[in-house]
Formats: sequence, structure tokens, C-alpha cells
Amino acid sequence: MAFTPFHNLRGATTQDNELVAIGDIPKKGIKSLQISNIRASAAATVDLYIFKDSTDTTPAQTVYILNQVVIPFGVSLFLNEHEIYFDNNVYSLHMNVGSSDTVDVVIKK
Repeated sequence: MAFTPFHNLRGATTQDNELVAIGDIPKKGIKSLQISNIRASAAATVDLYIFKDSTDTTPAQTVYILNQVVIPFGVSLFLNEHEIYFDNNVYSLHMNVGSSDTVDVVIKK
């Protein structure tokens, strides 16, 4: 999957979204990530996590960066490189969005 910096995520369409596939980000990593709740009148609930597939010798691994974080309507959450650093050669970055929520995500690398 080629790196895509802009995502419009709708929970009604897909709740689990891969934002960054393994190997998509160069060694320097992600500089920042912004999550904006674009719903007109309700809060959005999001999970942001890194994921590593299982192998013959290790189980799959999910590590949450944000877990069930509620973002009020009209508000954006900004994470910098220190809060979202991970080894992209091993992990992919994913976001779950509440079933009736819509958020925009902007990733800067």
C-alpha cells in the first residue's frame, strides 16, 4: 500500500482502517498526526494503535496509542512524533472509528 497522508474515515463504512502499512514510512517516522471530528453535532470515539501480524513463532500484537478517546464535535486532536513513534518495518498503524462517527486524519512525515 502506498502512503496516503489524508484520510476521511466513516465508522458506518469501515470501523477498522489501516492508515500506514508496514514499510510505508521512511526511517525518520511520522512527524505529526491530526484527527478532526467533522460530525455536525456529536462526539466521535477513536482508537489509534499499531499492529504486528503473527508469525510461526510469535502471536499477533496490538499496542494502543489511543484507546476509546472521545473527541468533541468540531475539535481536533494533534499528536506529535514523540507520541506516535513506532518501528514501521514491523508495525502498521490503524484507527478504529465509532460506528456512527466521521473523522478526518492528516499524517505528516
